[in-house]
Amino acid sequence: DALIDEFVTISRAVVVATLLSALAQGILAGLGFWIAGMNYVWMLTVAATFFAFVPFIGAATVWLPCAVYMIVFADQPSWGVFLLIWGVGPVSLADNLVKPYILQNKSNLHPMLALLSVVGGVQALGPIGILTGPMVVVFLQTLLNLLHREISSMDGNEETETITAINKTDDDSPTADGNQSPAIEIGD
Repeated sequence: DALIDEFVTISRAVVVATLLSALAQGILAGLGFWIAGMNYVWMLTVAATFFAFVPFIGAATVWLPCAVYMIVFADQPSWGVFLLIWGVGPVSLADNLVKPYILQNKSNLHPMLALLSVVGGVQALGPIGILTGPMVVVFLQTLLNLLHREISSMDGNEETETITAINKTDDDSPTADGNQSPAIEIGD
């Protein structure tokens, strides 16, 4: 039950993180297009938002050709360089900041572990690793928590048995006046 609950929680967190990350990248790309004076800013913003869902290429599919266009064809190299810097900086980094932050808040993962789960998932499994990386880490964390809880409960039972055994031996010890305390024996 705990694993299913964690699966539902992390699945929702990954979907929300992916949506908000793509939205943040699209908005930042749109802001860059507007500052650079591009035509069709809304269309480019929507395209950048949709392409941000695609791992690795993402919003760069839109802002990179726009920057090249401004440098080569529009004779506005300064704005093209601005778009390059803006795309590599805030637009691309938004994915690395938004996803771990949301995963950390929704799934109770440490921010560094959330970031490593996304990056490690992509490294190990490719684009699908964005979804499976955090899930694997949360499942492992849940299993370790369950194991810890079980070991703690077993240790608690052993401590209770030990305390009971100690109390029984204390009852059999002589009292201050040298007499044995009375013991009740069952089944002689």
